[in-house]
Amino acid sequence: MTIQELEKLVQGQKVHQIRCGDHRFIDITIVSTEGRFFVRQYKFGKRSWYHAFLANSHGQMKLGDTIVDIDGVVPKDLETINPKVNKAYFKLLWILYPLMRLTYNRKQHEASTLELIPK
Repeated sequence: MTIQELEKLVQGQKVHQIRCGDHRFIDITIVSTEGRFFVRQYKFGKRSWYHAFLANSHGQMKLGDTIVDIDGVVPKDLETINPKVNKAYFKLLWILYPLMRLTYNRKQHEASTLELIPK
């Protein structure tokens, strides 16, 4: 599957799923920008999907009926890409995104950005 086909699947819905290793799939919103895919943490527990990906980057994303093997990693260009990820979330969620951001620590939220790299 091409990156363009994956982008269409991501942009076609607001709720997707990811999992790390053999854990169950969980609902999450994936956004795409510049042919790359990103997720962010909203709840900051110590036993979260975010920490699971930091410990073992191998996982999967589920877009409708399509399952894609991925690596979930902290982007090397986090500071540069974060404003673009913000715009992608706003474009997808529109007015909901700024309202959601009022309820949690924005710096911590943006620092939890993970890039999902299809294999």
